[in-house]
Amino acid sequence: MNYPSIRIEGAILSPDILARIEDLPGQKPADFGLDSSVKVKDEIVRAWADAQDYWRIFQRKLETLRPELPATSETRQQWVVPLLALLGYQIEYQARAVELNGKLYNISHRAANRAEAPVQVVGYREPAGLDRKPENATLRMSAHAIVQEFINLNEQLYGLVTNGRVIRLLRDSSRLIKLSYLEFDLDRIFTDGLFSDFAVLYRLLHATRLPLINESATESWIEHYHLDSLESGARIREGLSKAVESAIRDFANGFLKHPTNVALRESVVSGSLAAADYYKDLLRLIYRLLFLMVIEERDLVFPLEVEQKRREIYSKFYSILRLRLLSEHRYLADHRRHDLWLSLQSTFRLFEADGPGQKLGVAPLAGDLFHGNAILHIAGCTLGNDVLLGCFRALNVYEHPVNHQLIRVNYAALNVEEFGSVYEGLLEFEPVFLNHGNAIEFNFAKGDERARTGSHYTPDDLVQPLIKHSLDYLIAERLKAPNVEAALLDLRVADIACGSGHILLAAARRIANELAVVRTGEEQPSPTAYRAAVRDVIRTCIYGVDLNPLAVELCKVALWLEAHNPGQPLNFLDHHIRCGNAIVGFVRKEELDIGVPDEAFATMPGDDKEIVALWRKTNKQDRKDTRQMRLAPAVQQRLEGRLARWNELSALPERTPAEIETKKQRFRAFTESSDAFLLSQMAAIPIAQFYLPKTLENNSRMITDSEFRRYWVDGLTPQSEGTATALAKSIEKRFFHWFLEFPDVIARGGFDCILGNPPYLGGTYLSGTYGYPFCYYVKWQYAPAGLSDLVVYFVRRIYELLKVGGFAAFITTNSIKDGDIREDGLEELLARDGQINMAVRGIKWPGRANLVVSLVAVHRGIWRGKRFLDGSEVPTISAFFEPYTDAGAPIVLRANEGAMYEGYKPLGDGFFISDAERDALIREDPTNADVLRPFINGQEISNLPDQLPSKTIIYFRGWSMERAQAYTAPFRLIEERMRSARASQNRPSNRDRWWVYGESRPALSARLETLQRCFIIGRYSKYLAFSEASSGVILSESLKVLTTDRWDLYAVVQSSLHEVWARKYSGAMKQDLRYSPSKCFDTFAFPEGLSHSANSTLAAIGERYHKHRQFLMLSLWLGITDIYNLFHARDLSPALVSKASKKTDEEAARGYEGLLELRRLHCELDQAIRDAYGWQSLPLDNGFYELESLAENDRVRYTISLAARKEVLRRLLKLNHERAEAEKTAAKPEKTKRGKKFLSPDHEPIEMFAEES
Repeated sequence: MNYPSIRIEGAILSPDILARIEDLPGQKPADFGLDSSVKVKDEIVRAWADAQDYWRIFQRKLETLRPELPATSETRQQWVVPLLALLGYQIEYQARAVELNGKLYNISHRAANRAEAPVQVVGYREPAGLDRKPENATLRMSAHAIVQEFINLNEQLYGLVTNGRVIRLLRDSSRLIKLSYLEFDLDRIFTDGLFSDFAVLYRLLHATRLPLINESATESWIEHYHLDSLESGARIREGLSKAVESAIRDFANGFLKHPTNVALRESVVSGSLAAADYYKDLLRLIYRLLFLMVIEERDLVFPLEVEQKRREIYSKFYSILRLRLLSEHRYLADHRRHDLWLSLQSTFRLFEADGPGQKLGVAPLAGDLFHGNAILHIAGCTLGNDVLLGCFRALNVYEHPVNHQLIRVNYAALNVEEFGSVYEGLLEFEPVFLNHGNAIEFNFAKGDERARTGSHYTPDDLVQPLIKHSLDYLIAERLKAPNVEAALLDLRVADIACGSGHILLAAARRIANELAVVRTGEEQPSPTAYRAAVRDVIRTCIYGVDLNPLAVELCKVALWLEAHNPGQPLNFLDHHIRCGNAIVGFVRKEELDIGVPDEAFATMPGDDKEIVALWRKTNKQDRKDTRQMRLAPAVQQRLEGRLARWNELSALPERTPAEIETKKQRFRAFTESSDAFLLSQMAAIPIAQFYLPKTLENNSRMITDSEFRRYWVDGLTPQSEGTATALAKSIEKRFFHWFLEFPDVIARGGFDCILGNPPYLGGTYLSGTYGYPFCYYVKWQYAPAGLSDLVVYFVRRIYELLKVGGFAAFITTNSIKDGDIREDGLEELLARDGQINMAVRGIKWPGRANLVVSLVAVHRGIWRGKRFLDGSEVPTISAFFEPYTDAGAPIVLRANEGAMYEGYKPLGDGFFISDAERDALIREDPTNADVLRPFINGQEISNLPDQLPSKTIIYFRGWSMERAQAYTAPFRLIEERMRSARASQNRPSNRDRWWVYGESRPALSARLETLQRCFIIGRYSKYLAFSEASSGVILSESLKVLTTDRWDLYAVVQSSLHEVWARKYSGAMKQDLRYSPSKCFDTFAFPEGLSHSANSTLAAIGERYHKHRQFLMLSLWLGITDIYNLFHARDLSPALVSKASKKTDEEAARGYEGLLELRRLHCELDQAIRDAYGWQSLPLDNGFYELESLAENDRVRYTISLAARKEVLRRLLKLNHERAEAEKTAAKPEKTKRGKKFLSPDHEPIEMFAEES
């Protein structure tokens, strides 16, 4: 049902609550304080009759008053107080203002029987209404703002504000992201006799809905409905992406299948219309619909002055709501008719720049979204009513998952969060045309764009802390300026991986709120003033870049929605929201002095080595005599002219569609001018050399340093094939040179604030996703960084773009503080005068992605303010996210090298054979058993109770083909399965030696041949847990292998002392420990005595610990992860053991005692290792502690105390430095490959990990 008098702003309630209010909890007579024999409907009828009488009396009273009087007393005494009495309120007048935080709040009334809830009543004829500060009055803000700020600061959760014309229920907005209220138009209810609307008012605003006491506010019915609405909103967001996907597919195929759209089908068949271009039109169609549905429901189509008659014409004949309502009647879905598509296009034309909308009072929106050519490929097509109404139905309603009731989507409350969910869904698909004989189908191929590029939509709960610890500081500074409005609008804020614009919107809202306060003088500005401020902030302060053009378009739509004001066109955003690769390009023109680096001529897969060598040699020769680059006067003039033209462009007004079009044309001239062409071409040269294949075909297209400098220093005009190729490559790969794209920002030193959730993608995936040229480029551009993670390059680029005194605040993988990612990222920022002022170590991602993330804010330059780590104030924050400064990084110790390896990497499933194949091979020739080995991986070690291999693999070591062929049948199997599979490998050894593992680890094999056992741990594991393994098993590359069979060394690495070191220096993946030997083993200082001989005491406790743990796993039949889940459970009990193991009570009781024994053994092991270091006086205090480096929902561990962990780390780092210095002075190491030992001067092996005789 439609309720024309009811308006919902923000997320206070969802519209479906209105439709099903009678069926919700809290709607029985007793819930309203009525006798059980009284029907609620009858009571509403009686209240309606009485309220109509009060309304008529009040209206007659108004006729007797002079028109200029606000009628405040009459409104209160003869209308509002009696009306609220009918709703069960005991309203008491407040003669004195209430003081809160040094401010006075003139609240006119309080609800005495509802926890003193504020009720602000102003005059029916008050010109300021509810949303403006009264003129010639002592009040400092509007009536709405007074109540809103009062409940934000006070303990009341809800309040009422009314002028007799409308009444609003307000909720504490400090707990919500945006302004939220429920409004009833009393004028319309009682003038038009809207009983149904009054019934809803009664059921939602009755006094019994509000909290009786503040302490139990969350238990009130209205809060119950609010929370239910939030849950419903989450369900709608989940479904919106699917609805959009369905609508796009149906629209697409509806156009393709309609018999009259012959030209469309021919363009697809001929290839002149690509699936991506068709998809872009369909997306714009969806964006148009979403945009219009939102502004219609928010009543933002018309300026206030447009008369009601015109509004009704739009509503009846042109509105999107009309089609939405029609879509609910399935009988109208007639495939023989196509008038509704024509009708929809008529609606679109109202909003185009030269459309007929002005005659109806509809101001054109224009811009790219409502440009006449925005949906060019489908505008002239025909679409059946059945398809159009089906698509509208998908976008209009969703089915409640519990009661299966159809609920209309609340587009009035749609914000960028919903657009974010759409963005998240759309990135998972790639559009394709499928040919089915004579028919063409549009569909989505399941792609991995989102996963490949590391993109993730960001929940707002994670965004607000970023703003609080960065942008808020900058705003506070601006509020002290002589001209506060100008100072606020002078802020420059960016997101360089902006996605759907969610983070930019949050920043814009924050600045706009302060701007609106300054402009109005009200601390709670009206929605109108706020929207105007948002529009100005987005126009001047907000910048965004994203590599995905679909995301860029979506971001602009989200910004347009937030900035829309009735009667005004869409902002021009093309110059501020750009498509490009934010991390590939130069930030400042001074970087050009680097020239063409020698690294650009590295040999990559597919390159001709001779050509590479020639060009590298030439480039090195060119760079020998280079001096500091001085730009040619003509070049400098072009750069200065570009900045001047940008400033002129930015100053152009945007009040009308004509002005927007002028600005668009000026921007096109700016980007397509000869100067822009030449500068972009010249800037592209150094980076393009990385991307250009070094082949005979490209021999004439490469450019070395001397030619590059001639263009910039001598002013030579680029006209060669090489410069044209460089420009083409820059366009293809979307190089983004910040000094050319945003010259105004770079000219002022950079951005004031950069916020974001930059993509993260592990280094091993970078080459497959972005290619080898990208990898070589970023290693050079962001040296000394290696290929640790994509997020490193974003963090480094973000910092480069900041001005001194600026802030960067971002959400990132929690590995930002670990290992290479920390060294390449945060430590580089701190070395460049950055200071961390806020960090949160680990938060479980609220959305679908299985992630644990960290939050961090960095200030460029000295920070004299407060610092917060996990919400607590601390004196300093290190790159490890610790509240103290470390005494340097740990150093690799020669004593440990060659002891730990990564397992074997077969590089092909063809090496694995079934049990039947294994048995058949051995029956055929028993000697085949020589090349058949059991195989085990990390998951099996973590999850299988017996930790025994479950697969068999063929293993030819590193043999030659001739030797491997001696095993005829196994070799034949491998040839059949692997020869063709390896043919496409880039690495020659993997391609040519297809019978050998991709990584055959000869050094590991040599070590294992001397041992009976070894110890292994998964690359990723929830807990640090080394396990014994047979040296004859093929161990997967997902395992790290400690090549010793000494139980005393096992005891050390299994101890809490090593676990503390590993967690700090090795890092994590999500919640799991990521065990990196180079970071946490090669640097670990073992107790000194172990380097000369085994320690029998440690060996005994180590073996006993392992054997007992193994017994527990087998007896409870639980994997090692499950065992340690119980081990660390604070509430461990026989019942918990029974639940986890599915064992009998008796078996579970024994398991419980066994787990307690494992804890005791772990304490004994830790103390023995401590004593081996000679630290007997250090109390370990094993017990249950919360580790702040872990996510909040799973951070309790049975371990040594937090104080002990900190002290152990300090002592181990000190010991590491001492050992490293001793090794440095004792012997100069020979350079060898990993796996071969450093040798002492007399070439004796280091004893601790030497092969035992």
